[in-house]
Amino acid sequence: MLPNLPKNPLENISNPPENIPNPMLSLEKGLSPLMKFQQAFIESCFTPDRLPPGAQDPFAETRESMRKPPNGTNPVVLVHGTWANRYNTWKTLAPELKNAGFSVSALNYGEKGNLPKVCKGYTDIRESAKELAKFVDEVLQKTGASKVDMIGHSQGGGILPRWYLKYEGGKEKVDKLIGLAPSNHGLTATGLGTLANMIATLLRIQALANEAVILSAGIACLQQSLESTENLNPKLDDGGDTFGGVKYIALSTWRDEVVTPWQNGHLKGADGHTFTNLTLQEYQGFKYDLTEHNGMPNHPVSIEVVKRALVGKPVDPQNLIVQRPPFMLTP
Repeated sequence: MLPNLPKNPLENISNPPENIPNPMLSLEKGLSPLMKFQQAFIESCFTPDRLPPGAQDPFAETRESMRKPPNGTNPVVLVHGTWANRYNTWKTLAPELKNAGFSVSALNYGEKGNLPKVCKGYTDIRESAKELAKFVDEVLQKTGASKVDMIGHSQGGGILPRWYLKYEGGKEKVDKLIGLAPSNHGLTATGLGTLANMIATLLRIQALANEAVILSAGIACLQQSLESTENLNPKLDDGGDTFGGVKYIALSTWRDEVVTPWQNGHLKGADGHTFTNLTLQEYQGFKYDLTEHNGMPNHPVSIEVVKRALVGKPVDPQNLIVQRPPFMLTP
């Protein structure tokens, strides 16, 4: 059972405000969070293994060239989600963190299949957790740190890092786990189909794949599906979602059409454990924000929550006011 959570304020509203911002639109300055993902996805079709700006790959660095975390901080590891990659997920957030002084690393994982190389994170989550373990160990070895802070999106902020923490020794090596639209408690077939359709639409631009090919490739989607016998959550959730030595944040959006129902992104932690469940629309000025699953890593609220959480500052809506971009209107 998940804790009681607030309902989507748009579900039963009798007089919705006019001009609710559409996340597909780009107005005045910059692109919307979703359009930033779409743009980065298309860019990464041509160079699918590229790093996002501001991030490093510890396997390509020496101890001397690897950026060391400033005092009081941990190296940051960025983990993308299903059918995505490190560039198209973290093109916006990685340079924000690097410019704020953090040591940032980003990995690709889960691509032992027949999909175009732009798609990753679709193979067995248990094997991907082993890849994540090796990556974290390399970051720690190259930086000299004892723990990392992990930021993930979708699978990369939910079921994958939690599997790593529980079964691959990660709970001793992770200080903070911050999930953006995380898939902590599975998703419905409708959610998987929606994600597959979105990715297929972007791939069709390059004539690379279609929805049927995407859905049939790899087992990670079934391992997150509530309707599948391959679902890993019964085993993963047994005994609770959290560990006492790790600080957790789960930031979800009421408009998530992939992690469905959206409440499945939130955690149920044990008494005495440090975990915070947040929703994008609870922040001042964003009550009617329509940003959905793939836009979350690029959203200004996500960016500010991450930057503050990494240095131990409050991130709850009562203590964090985020400047609203021009394309997001206040009701």
